[in-house]
Amino acid sequence: MSSISIHDLVPQEIEQLSLRKVQWLSFPKPLEDRFERDICVYRSARMWVEGLIAIGLFNVFLLANHFLLHTVSWHAVLIRSALITPIALLVNFGMRLKPRRLYRESSIALAACWICFSHLYLERGSGAMGPTYSQVGVIVVVLFACVVMRLQFPYALAVSVAMLAGDLVFLTNDRTLSSGERVFSASLTLCAIAMTTMANYSLEREERLGYLLRLRGELQREALSVSNEELQLISSRDGLTGLANRHTFGNQYMKLWKQALTSNSPLSAVLIDIDNFKAVNDQRGHLYGDAVLKRVASLLQEALRGKSDFAARFGGEEFVVLLPGTSPEAAMLVAERIRKLVEVAGSPAVEDVPAAPMVWATVSCGVATCWPTYTDLQDHLLEAADRALYQAKREGRNRVCYAETTCDV
Repeated sequence: MSSISIHDLVPQEIEQLSLRKVQWLSFPKPLEDRFERDICVYRSARMWVEGLIAIGLFNVFLLANHFLLHTVSWHAVLIRSALITPIALLVNFGMRLKPRRLYRESSIALAACWICFSHLYLERGSGAMGPTYSQVGVIVVVLFACVVMRLQFPYALAVSVAMLAGDLVFLTNDRTLSSGERVFSASLTLCAIAMTTMANYSLEREERLGYLLRLRGELQREALSVSNEELQLISSRDGLTGLANRHTFGNQYMKLWKQALTSNSPLSAVLIDIDNFKAVNDQRGHLYGDAVLKRVASLLQEALRGKSDFAARFGGEEFVVLLPGTSPEAAMLVAERIRKLVEVAGSPAVEDVPAAPMVWATVSCGVATCWPTYTDLQDHLLEAADRALYQAKREGRNRVCYAETTCDV
């Protein structure tokens, strides 16, 4: 079974969550993994801050109840300070480590259950305020787990069920309560837990939907960026040879000219023209001529020295190579390497050999070098290379010639 890509899953899940039907809050595995990876850092940081505030408020109200209302004994204060607060701080500190979901959610869930059960244990048989205070404590802890910390729904549901069960056990075993008090207290807690569970479900649903909408926007921007890059690449390349086209050459020529001007370094140009190209076309046809153009273009790229060298199709059977920071002697060596490669491998093989001798494709190269100044024109370099190219043609083709420029020093 073929796997579905994230790009296909996101619209499907957005549609599902937008239907507002009650459903289990979980994405397909690849999307769920990405969701967890993307929210892990933020979620852990939020839990760390909000958990620390909640622990501080818990201890403030604990002391206030003891000193102002006298509803909490020193015994309860010591137990809660020695057992509940250190464990809560330890679990909360774990959020600083950006743990994975299982530890992050389950540790908070277990800590909340520990706080709830400890509270119920300390409130057993505490008298008239016992039922009210115990139920308030359970509800506060449920609110903390489901709404403040916003445990993911499976963990929030498990915590809520565990706290309700613990509260029912407490109410059943507290002999100081009448049947009416037990029913009222259980009903109060059940309603609070039901509402907080629904709130938790809605919060996570909105969080997941918001994440999907943001992710869809990111994926669309990425796809648009890739499409733009592809279009830019297509528009910058010659369709037949794959080399840069004339427009791209003009932009690169201007860029390299400015760099040479700034660094006071030479810029060399090599104009290449395929010899006897019309005869090759006439003898073998235009498809074979296209094959020759592609072969010469590939050989040009092989002859370049590195990323700084630049080759382009200049038009028809002409090519141009720009060599930044290259002296006349080095430029002549590059041009000679191009000429020799084409002489050896420039004509693709053919299946049928005619009786008449085949016209072999070679190239003539014109080389020029310039040290640009602010008074020079960019055309001077190409004009000199063009003069050298026609000199090579006049001298018999398949050769390299050099011409001086007005900006040589």
